[in-house]
Amino acid sequence: MKQIRTPLTGTPLPMPLTQDPRAPGPLHPADELAQVRAALRWLHAREDKLRRHFTSLAAAANPNRQDAGALTGSAHTVTVTPHRKRVFDRSLLPQAILANPRFYRDETHTHVTTHLTPVALQPLLPGLPPDAEAELSDFDLIEPINA
Repeated sequence: MKQIRTPLTGTPLPMPLTQDPRAPGPLHPADELAQVRAALRWLHAREDKLRRHFTSLAAAANPNRQDAGALTGSAHTVTVTPHRKRVFDRSLLPQAILANPRFYRDETHTHVTTHLTPVALQPLLPGLPPDAEAELSDFDLIEPINA
């Protein structure tokens, strides 16, 4: 995936590809979905790394330290605040409730996954209709032998 760098920090950012450079036609939606998901994985990993960085800075915060302004960028300021949340703990329920099917309901979710297509199944020339590709695969290539 091509990358661009932010002008101030030089942090690499993924540049979305709207077209496969090897393909003559537009990018298929399946390939675009896979690229979007790869970019999102990269962005979430980068966000997690930055969050850990700022959390560690805030944990060691001291107004007299030299890096006290490290939470302030040229255009944005990061604020780290603890947040308390009440969480339901299923493990504290009695087994009679956990085993009773009356307390459960079925939900249906739709999952859309992407898988890399094996090379043998990839089209010879992307963008051609399927019948045109079948015609192209039914020919013999004869080359002259130079002795």
